[in-house]
Amino acid sequence: MWETAFIKIAVGAIVVFAIIAVWFGTHLMLHPWIKNPDGIATITGSCGDTMEIALKFNNGRVERTHQWTNGCTISKMCVESAVSLAMGKTAAQIQEITAAAIMEKTGTLPETHLHCAHLALTTLHAAAAKYELRLEDHPG
Repeated sequence: MWETAFIKIAVGAIVVFAIIAVWFGTHLMLHPWIKNPDGIATITGSCGDTMEIALKFNNGRVERTHQWTNGCTISKMCVESAVSLAMGKTAAQIQEITAAAIMEKTGTLPETHLHCAHLALTTLHAAAAKYELRLEDHPG
């Protein structure tokens, strides 16, 4: 009897592990890491969520992005919207992106999660600022 219960638990654990592995694999395929990003920032908000944005520039404009968050679905939507707004823009244009633009791109956010858009914006601006600092340190 305990053998049957053990087999059910083992099969259940394997199924859960497989689902998690597929989810992470799909996420990494859709959002591959950027080797040697030009600007990267990782910030933890007062809510406890952490967001990371990496930017790769080509001819002064964002060519590739990578984003990650350990937060909820709304955090994920906000960080994805932030990098989507950054595509093709210069660092100076990224600094002009607002939290309102991120909120508009994500759609309606609950009042309790407006801070997610602000955290995504802060992280995006910090990544662009690090790129600008890198340019100052190594012009040309």
